[in-house]
Amino acid sequence: MSDMTCPKCHGSMRTYERNGVHIDQCTECRGIFLDRGELEHLISAEAAWQAAPSAPAAPPPPQHSSGHGSSKGGYYKRKKSFFEELFD
Repeated sequence: MSDMTCPKCHGSMRTYERNGVHIDQCTECRGIFLDRGELEHLISAEAAWQAAPSAPAAPPPPQHSSGHGSSKGGYYKRKKSFFEELFD
């Protein structure tokens, strides 16, 4: 395996394998580079991930009254996208 150089900043590149796709990322500028067909594979994986049924929603947190007749609504963490989970 040869050492790869970033085409943008000429830093060293590191290869990651995520969900069957090899992703090259620059260690300096953090640029992401894909080989032919890898973007299409990622798009297909994202579509399949979005189509998959999500886990049942957690019950809402209990509502607490502030004593003034108003209550604050609960905040829910949004589901991460496939691409966000890909680079965690």
